[in-house]
This record gives sequence, structure tokens and C-alpha cells, in this order.
Amino acid sequence: MSRKIPLGIAVAAAFIVAALSVAITVSVCTDSYNQMIRDLPQRTQQYAVLSEIDELIRAHYYGETDSDEVLQELAAGYIQGLNNDQCFYIQEDNLDAYESTVAGSIPGTGITAVYDDATGCLSVRDVAEGSPAQEAGFAVNDQIYAVDHTAVTKGNAATLITALLSSEKKTIAVGTVKTVDGKEERSSVTLKNGYTARSCTVKTVGSVGYIHFSEFYPNTRSLFDAAVDDFSANGIKSLIIDVRNNAGVNYENAAAVIDRIVPLAAEGTGAIATAKDPNGDTVKLFSSDSNQLNMSIAVLINDRTAGAAELLACDLRDFGKAKLFGETTAGEGMYPELYELESGGAVMLAVAKIYPYLSEPYDGVGVSPDTEIKMLDADKNKIPGDSFDGDAQFAAAYAFFTQK
Repeated sequence: MSRKIPLGIAVAAAFIVAALSVAITVSVCTDSYNQMIRDLPQRTQQYAVLSEIDELIRAHYYGETDSDEVLQELAAGYIQGLNNDQCFYIQEDNLDAYESTVAGSIPGTGITAVYDDATGCLSVRDVAEGSPAQEAGFAVNDQIYAVDHTAVTKGNAATLITALLSSEKKTIAVGTVKTVDGKEERSSVTLKNGYTARSCTVKTVGSVGYIHFSEFYPNTRSLFDAAVDDFSANGIKSLIIDVRNNAGVNYENAAAVIDRIVPLAAEGTGAIATAKDPNGDTVKLFSSDSNQLNMSIAVLINDRTAGAAELLACDLRDFGKAKLFGETTAGEGMYPELYELESGGAVMLAVAKIYPYLSEPYDGVGVSPDTEIKMLDADKNKIPGDSFDGDAQFAAAYAFFTQK
């Protein structure tokens, strides 16, 4: 979903820095701009407005302005003017972090710690699921006496805590201390920095399998495969898929999960989903194979379910593979494209509308449940929780299987 695009004509005019009179010109893609504003007089009018603002600043502005900051704000403001939450501008300094986040790449070892005055060590407060620290066996309350061969002190504790979370090194040595039979035993383990976040929470509740998708990352399909294979090996034939609070927009990764569940798309366009531009031309086609998952499925949705998660819910119902429980979804069904700018930074634009397998597009209207169950916002913040106590939406889906 990332493209490199050439820069063309200037979209904006000059902003002057007080007495220095520094002019700033902002450029964007000629094709993108002309597609949005096709009428030359209208383009001329926009240039005229910016020129007028420029003249006012030259003549009357009292103070100084940072030229780089103005440039960034002008670019961001232009995208905000589209009045579409699915479109945004990313500053150059934030682009790598954004792309890593979309891919589920997390920096660090997965250890969150605090300084312990009593022991003079770092005390582990959390170990991220799927992180190098978890794989190495770290647990809450473990004591760390050294990080990267540097002994922990109260003075350097904050720096070492940060190193555990986001060091630039490929590996980092972590020294731990444990008390065994009244004696301190010290050891050191080398952890790699960086890991892929787990997008699945997997549980077995009675005779029903449960999977919550928090996002759709490149590893989501493999995690899903492993979970359903384990369920099948243990004789579990019913599955609750929870996409509540999932607002991810990576349709490719979501389509990979859908493909694992549904058979070959034989109706409609012959695809599990199609992204079409304003002219009705196909921008992206998501296909499926003939294999399918032979389990009874219920899908949990709410008003925070958006984007690719909406497609999953809609498609599973279109294929006759699932019943939906919960609330009508957010209705954000546009296909995004990330355009990197040669001048630095990038813009995310909604370039096409998602058409599910058989249903009408859900953009602006959402996907309605088969069985509606409302939930308080405070309870939505707890999803997925340690237990399902008080979760009426889960209870309804669970009863769908157990009370047959």
C-alpha cells in the first residue's frame, strides 16, 4: 500500500518569517491535485487565497515563525481539509515509526520495569506477549541488576528502562538476580531487540474456541492457523471470532484470514472483496481458494469495529459461515493508499471503496449484527478481558452454540 510519487507544481505559496522574509513553497503530486480540483479557475482561486494570506503576513504579522513547522502544518492542513478521517499526513520523522506500527513491529525486549529502592535493581512490571523477554522466560517481579553490561543504579535507572523498551542495538544483555535457598544467583541472558506484536488472543471456553483479533498484522494468518489447528486437534467445533475494537485498515492481512475460513468465491465478482475507485475501476481484488474452515462460527462486533474487521464480519456472513452478534459497526470501508513524498513524509489517501463478497459497501452505514446486544462504553474498554463476566455480547454468542 505504499507508492513513491513525483512532485509537481506548487500547491501552496509563501509564508514569511518576520524580517527575514523567508518564502516557503509546498509542492504535492500534480496528478493527485488535478484529480481533486479539475477546474482551472478553481485552482487559480485557491492560489489567490494563499497569495493573499502571504501578503498579509508580509505586511502585518508580528513575531517569528519556524519555516519547517509552517511547512508541516500546511501539508497536514491540506489533507485535513478533505474532511475524511481515513486520510492524513505523516511527517518525515514519523514515517518509519508509522510503517513499523502498521506492520506490527515493536521495538525493544518487551520488558517494562521500574526501579526498586529496596533491592537496588529494576523490578519487572510487565512482559509483552510474544516478546523476546517472554520467550526467554522473564516474569513479573523478576529483578534486573544490569542492562547492556551496565550495573543498575538509581541515577541511571530511567536510561536503562528506556533501553529495555527501545534500544537501537540488535541485541541487549540483561542481568538477572534470583534468590535460591537463601543465596543470590546472578545470570545474564542476551535478548534481541524488536519483535512482531501478537494480534490474536486465543482461549478455550468450555467446548468453544475464542479468538480476538486486535489488529491484522503480517503474522495474523499464521497465528490464526495455529489456533484453529489446535482447536481441531482437541475436538472443538465451534468458534467465536471477536473483532470488537479492531479498527485496522490492512485489508491484505484481513483477507488472508478470511480466505482461510471461506470457500472459493463463486458469486458476485468472484472475489472475497473488491476495491473500486470513483469510476468503478478495480484498484484491488482479494481472491480466495477452495479450502475452507469447517467450524460453526459466531463473530462479535461493536461500534468500534472498523475497516478490515468490518470486511471480515460482512464476508463471513455473506458466505454463510457465521452469525454476527453485538452492535452495528463504524462504517469505515475505504481502501487506503500510502504515498511517500520525495520531499519527505507521506500522505495516506482513501482511493477506493471496499465492496464485500455479496453485500453492498458498508462505508458510511456499517455492518449490522444478526443479534443486537448493546454494551456500555466502559465495558468496551475492557475488551479483551481476563474473563467474560458481564460480557453480554460474548454470552449471547456462547449460548448460540451451547443451547442448540
